[in-house]
Amino acid sequence: MKRIVPMVLLALVLGAGAASAVGVKIGGGAFAGVSIPLLQDDSKQGTLYGVRLPVSVLPLLKVEPYWATTSLGDAEETFGGLAYTRDGGKVTAYGVNALLSMGGPVRFYPFAGIGSHKLTREGAEDLSKIGYNFGLGLGFSAIPKLDVDVRGELNMITLGETSRKFANVTAGVSYHFLSLP
Repeated sequence: MKRIVPMVLLALVLGAGAASAVGVKIGGGAFAGVSIPLLQDDSKQGTLYGVRLPVSVLPLLKVEPYWATTSLGDAEETFGGLAYTRDGGKVTAYGVNALLSMGGPVRFYPFAGIGSHKLTREGAEDLSKIGYNFGLGLGFSAIPKLDVDVRGELNMITLGETSRKFANVTAGVSYHFLSLP
């Protein structure tokens, strides 16, 4: 986890250096959606929201630092004939995505990312682990500086020999507020 922040900063610095010859666009945006636990009976579908800071560093490459939080639904479990409600938990994450995206009013793009995830749940120890995500997005630009995106992604948080996996579907909006030559 201690290595993720320097890696993100290094990626942004290198990307900004390469972008200075081509031009860079910096924006900010918000997103929300649904997170569905995969192969897990101890939590249910929950809400997901966060912010992204898209930075276009090359004509085909965007770097996107992000922060996100997920509140998963509680799960009903039965032990010895007695029903219990288990807290679904919460996942808070920050990291960076890389998007292969061409300009235009409609864009279809793959993306992948890495981040630090903190898992909290009532009655369990908090965990801070590295997570990976990848997926596909569809973007629309109705006006030049405003983007609307819909994404589907698979998120995997490593827990030693096991992992927690989630399918996320989000919709978001971004505004490009700065363009540098």
